[in-house]
Amino acid sequence: MKKKIELQILKFGLIGLLNTAVDFGVFTLLTEAFKLDSIISHIISYSCGVINSFYFNRFWTFQKRGRIHPAEFIRFVFVNLISLGTSALVLNSLETKAGVSIYLAKAGAVLCSMAVNFAGSKLIVFKE
Repeated sequence: MKKKIELQILKFGLIGLLNTAVDFGVFTLLTEAFKLDSIISHIISYSCGVINSFYFNRFWTFQKRGRIHPAEFIRFVFVNLISLGTSALVLNSLETKAGVSIYLAKAGAVLCSMAVNFAGSKLIVFKE
């Protein structure tokens, strides 16, 4: 059982790196090229990472097979909305209140969202 959870955490982390690359890429494009507000850019870029996350984690990390049930996707969205809210608060607090650079604040937000997402995915969304 311990090995299974360790493997899931490793896979989740690898998918998280891919999601983070998608998130940061879209975030940078939106803030630099399109000059969008950092919170709006964060919401859009985070959403792109979420879509990637659902499919890779469902099929690879937690090895769920078969049809995607609407309730499963709704639980996934719920967990990610909690994670998004948490990460947006962290981003805003670090950037505006702590005076941290926008990219360091974004990294802090990503770390918080990863912890919330793994716990939610394991215990609520793809529960075994």
